[in-house]
Amino acid sequence: MNKLRTIGVASLMWIMVSAGAQSAADTATDKWDLNRCLEYALENNVQLNKSRLSYASAEASLMQAKGQRLPNLNASISENGSNNRMRDPMTDELGDWKFSVNGSASLNTGVTLYSGGAINNEIQRSTLAKEAALLSVDQTEMDISIAVVQAYVNVLYAYENLKYYKEVVDLSTKQVERSRRLLEAGSVSRRDIADMEAQLASDNYSVVTATNTLTQRITDLKTLLQIPVEQRYDVYIPEEEINVILDALPDIYDVYEATLRNVPDVKYSELQKQMAEIDLKSAKAGYLPTLSASASIGTSYMDPYSLSAGTQFSDNLNERIGLTLSIPIFNRFSTKANVARSKINIESASLTLDNTRNALLQEVERIYQETQAGQQRYLAAIAQKNASEESFSIAQEQYALGMLNSIELQQSRNMWLNANRELIQSRFNALLYRKILDYYLGIPLTM
Repeated sequence: MNKLRTIGVASLMWIMVSAGAQSAADTATDKWDLNRCLEYALENNVQLNKSRLSYASAEASLMQAKGQRLPNLNASISENGSNNRMRDPMTDELGDWKFSVNGSASLNTGVTLYSGGAINNEIQRSTLAKEAALLSVDQTEMDISIAVVQAYVNVLYAYENLKYYKEVVDLSTKQVERSRRLLEAGSVSRRDIADMEAQLASDNYSVVTATNTLTQRITDLKTLLQIPVEQRYDVYIPEEEINVILDALPDIYDVYEATLRNVPDVKYSELQKQMAEIDLKSAKAGYLPTLSASASIGTSYMDPYSLSAGTQFSDNLNERIGLTLSIPIFNRFSTKANVARSKINIESASLTLDNTRNALLQEVERIYQETQAGQQRYLAAIAQKNASEESFSIAQEQYALGMLNSIELQQSRNMWLNANRELIQSRFNALLYRKILDYYLGIPLTM
């Protein structure tokens, strides 16, 4: 019986441990890392989905433009009734009221044979518009991806700050305890204890502030991802420190060329200029004649009539075919105005293209310089942190021996704290800008 009881207790404990492990695994799975944030944003972002709808609309417009080359086909059927009095041709007297029914049916088709190239121009423009809509989707994806990376790095930075301030509180707590022991030994004064306790209170306040900042950064990321308020959300924080890439940067001109290839903005502006040039061709087509062909077949019947409806349909069958040439002579300067506006739009699109290219290259140059400076700042921060840490360690030993007072110790401590804060900030700053620069170079965003 005791053996069975032991086995039962062990089994129950194993079940509880397994359930706890599974729960922990589920919790870890529920946390959002950078890849999951990017996937969710690219799938659910409202602005991005609107861009995709615009692309679908551009596809429909292209289909419509291509359809202009085809003939149309329309069918019509009518049925009419009338009540009237017929006049007798012999006596010229009106007869009785009679109700009569008549109907007709027809098929009509028409096709444009020549329109000065307007149809071809519209197809070319719709094709470019479709490509531009796809580039707009790509640009929106890129903007959202960069924004998500920035927000995610801000969360990691806030978490690292909170972690750092908690370590500072632990250090301050130990210093207070140590100072109290030194007070009992007569090595320090009560003023020193008061200074240490004030510093501990200040550090605890910093922890509260850092906690609120982390909460705000997580909320900012959730808002950016457009996650519903009621949905559970927690950010995954890597346990290992994220390494900063300190490799030499590529040549700035290579970065320019890669950016112009990979960033959709410039290609989009180029397509807008090409579309404006096609609009000019379409406007000039207004000066040219239009040739169209048409054909129809139809029949009719009337009741009451001496012949049956089927016989009437057969007897009244008619077929028509025709050509129409429309020559513009004067349209109140409408075509001339359209041509003038189209030329202005080409100049405007050209200026927009130049401005887009210059703005993009200026942004790339800024990011390149920030990345370069960030790497140097990070390396300098490492050296500063190591030096200040050594200095603070010596100051603590001197304070314990009574060679320094609390004010001097706090000065050395503050230098060490500032160096640590600078190291954290420079590390995430260098990390962020290098990720953005790599993304412009065509390297996928990962953490």
